[in-house]
Amino acid sequence: MSSWMNNMLNRLIWQFKKAPITVSLIGICIIVYILSFFLFGEEMTAYEGLFFGGYNPVYVMVTHEYYRFFTANFIHFGFLHLAVNCYSLYGLGMFIEKSLDFKKYLILIIVTAFMTTGLPYIFYLLTGYGANVVSGGISGVIFGLIGALGALALHYHYIYMDIFKQLAPNVILMLVISFVIPSISLSGHLAGLVSGFICTYILLMFKHQKHVIH
Repeated sequence: MSSWMNNMLNRLIWQFKKAPITVSLIGICIIVYILSFFLFGEEMTAYEGLFFGGYNPVYVMVTHEYYRFFTANFIHFGFLHLAVNCYSLYGLGMFIEKSLDFKKYLILIIVTAFMTTGLPYIFYLLTGYGANVVSGGISGVIFGLIGALGALALHYHYIYMDIFKQLAPNVILMLVISFVIPSISLSGHLAGLVSGFICTYILLMFKHQKHVIH
């Protein structure tokens, strides 16, 4: 058992050195879920999710608890929700983090984490849509990584385009699921996708401009 644990620990350290931000995000999500498990059990209700840092536009507007724009990304309403998101984050995050440098990837994560709830909040203020929704989960950031891959494919066409084409059917399927299943935040997914693409493209263009100037 000790040998198995040592191997797991060594592998975790190795993965952390390769992609510290992605591994840290997954670790935070797991720790937060463990805390929610001890408080509420395997699955949380909407009210429990709100208590634990989830996002609801009306609640944010009334209480001015704007930290929920970020904390909502790390709560998950059940083990399956957590497992699917962590698996997707691991696969995409490890790849995108290696493609961008540490600083750019960190900016991408912060921007998409905020926009996943921030843009739906602005949309609520304008239209009143989403007043009864309590959302949580890091899937918006995952869609942001998909958007980032799209920006990389557009900027470095011959390097990333084949990867993006292979991923495209899965992205379409995820968006269709977002439309069909009411409990999934379509606005959060779209906000993450769009903000991830725009943020990454700007970062890549900024890098290009710096090279031209020098």
